[in-house]
Amino acid sequence: MKILIYAHFYYPEVGAASLRMQYFVNALKNDNNEIKIIAPLPNYPLGYIYKGFSKFFQKDEKRGIIYLPIYLPKKHSLIKRGLSYFSFFCSSFFYTLFSSYKADIIISSSPPISTSFAAALISKLKGIRFIIDLRDIWPDIGIELGLLKRKSVINILTKIEKFILRTASVILVTAEGDKANIVKKGIDEEKIKVIYNGADSSVFKPVNESDKLSIREKYRIPINKIVLIYFGSFNYGMNDIDLLGNVLSKLDHDKENIFFVAIGNGDNLNDFLMKIKGKINFLHLDSMSIEEIAKLVAASDLSLIPRKKILIDTGGNTPVKIFESWAAGVPVLLSADLESETAKIFKKCEAGVLVEPGNEEEYLQTLEKLIVDPVLSALGKKGRPFVIENFDRMKQAEKLTSIIKEI
Repeated sequence: MKILIYAHFYYPEVGAASLRMQYFVNALKNDNNEIKIIAPLPNYPLGYIYKGFSKFFQKDEKRGIIYLPIYLPKKHSLIKRGLSYFSFFCSSFFYTLFSSYKADIIISSSPPISTSFAAALISKLKGIRFIIDLRDIWPDIGIELGLLKRKSVINILTKIEKFILRTASVILVTAEGDKANIVKKGIDEEKIKVIYNGADSSVFKPVNESDKLSIREKYRIPINKIVLIYFGSFNYGMNDIDLLGNVLSKLDHDKENIFFVAIGNGDNLNDFLMKIKGKINFLHLDSMSIEEIAKLVAASDLSLIPRKKILIDTGGNTPVKIFESWAAGVPVLLSADLESETAKIFKKCEAGVLVEPGNEEEYLQTLEKLIVDPVLSALGKKGRPFVIENFDRMKQAEKLTSIIKEI
């Protein structure tokens, strides 16, 4: 079967969205499907085209990827990000409109909603079955987080969303809450399938003390300190970067015995680093391979994952960072709605501590307790077997091959 994929984030980018689609592609290829991927020239999270790539157009024949142009503003803002998304909507739509490639199925990942809009339009125009993978529900998430305020913009995005959902033969979601949300919009429950996020336990895995020492020495991380880590996006979104910055800047208890590692980039990064500068010893690392990220996670003592409060049925998937931390044998300090699906999963595993979202004082007090808790390292050991049994990345991805055979 010939499958055309629209992916706004893809290889060699290593974020959660990119990796989810890469595992889908691997599963589909293993099932003897022919895959062609449409993606923008790699730029996330750096904000500029990766070294070694053309600025306009490039093909990766080996991996079946066609990289198309995208507008990348020098200064970040929500409006400019929107223009960037629109530029790839245009390049991906017109490239595939005039392409002679005859696909049997189109798959697209959202957000951004613009990329899936291009895919849905091509699906309609060319009469090709369409599958959308909804990692977050837009515009709902954008409205609740206060990123979308103009009624005219919200109305346009709502109409685009309605068109996409009705065009799709299958809608993939990452959580039951997302499914409930879409059903409320009048979409047939039968065409909504849940494929959870997960972790690759062959990449994210515990390391012995000797390897931990080597990893810390390589990155000049103090050997004898408690290492806290945050890895992921610093953009305006569901990660509560403001809360994390405030907590780390107020951390007084045994501060000299703590070291913080931040991995990632985004619009909010500079403000975050300025907030914690001089308040805690830290290391910031930019884009790197998923293998190196996994090593740094495994060499840490506690993974910090602060999430903002959102309505249960607005969406709000379980962040990949939880599963990856657990697979590496590292406990998690998570803030999330206590009635959410994320919280229910967390309570089943108990490889860390869960606190209410938006409660800065509770997050701070819990962190200070964990730092001196002798059972901290033991907490993380519960996570790996739980992930392998329930949230193995490849097993989740393989569900897509079965779904495709049914449509």
